[in-house]
Amino acid sequence: MAATETDQPSAAVGLAIAALGPIAVALALVPVRSELHNANLALMLVLVVVLAGIVGGRRAGALAAIVATLAFDFFLTRPYLSLKIETSADLETAIILLGVGLLVGAVSSRGRRSERARERASTAIARIHRVAELIARGTPLPEVVAAVTREVRELLRLHDCWLEIPRQAYAMPVLERGGTIATPERHWFSGGIALSEDGVELPVLERGEPVGRLVLVGDPEHPVSIEARVVAVALADQLGAALALASPDERADLLSEERHREQGA
Repeated sequence: MAATETDQPSAAVGLAIAALGPIAVALALVPVRSELHNANLALMLVLVVVLAGIVGGRRAGALAAIVATLAFDFFLTRPYLSLKIETSADLETAIILLGVGLLVGAVSSRGRRSERARERASTAIARIHRVAELIARGTPLPEVVAAVTREVRELLRLHDCWLEIPRQAYAMPVLERGGTIATPERHWFSGGIALSEDGVELPVLERGEPVGRLVLVGDPEHPVSIEARVVAVALADQLGAALALASPDERADLLSEERHREQGA
């Protein structure tokens, strides 16, 4: 998965820990290296690998495992300050350290990704719940529209998002109910696709019939996952439900606001 803007500082910190942490710990262990068994010294370095993997992900964990193995060999095994290893036991310990470090780094990274996925799922549920609560309380339609467009904008990290009722003539790629977008031009990232700056249409359905659309103005620098796109469809469905419950006067007021917005644009 591509690193998001939020993840990038963590990745940088993780790489810094991976590059410098094992060396710092190995240096700190130099005064007691003759008193502790090499296996115990290696385990202390594994802790740094775990920390790097949790903070920075798989690449940081792998880098930490390599640096930890080299630091163990250079500072903590005879002959000291050399990459030579004097005994077969120390060689075995170094190999085990590398293998365990790589494995632990990968596992830590997977756990970190799982935690991020849980956080995203929790955030998505909260967005849907907030809109559902507004509809259940009988919140005026313009406020529901404002809430939905705000939630979709934040969810998909858009430059802009607005409602068009009825749909305008300008054709756009359509965000389908399954989260797919039928367009020949796509900017793929490992974490998803970037939505077009020229606009993507998210249909708003009332009793199964399209009555309008949310216009999504994407940011090409930020990928949008399939999960986030499906949540956006659910938010649009909630807006359709609010439209179905609205009185004729509320719908007329909303149409009037839409006309004013278009004239202002």
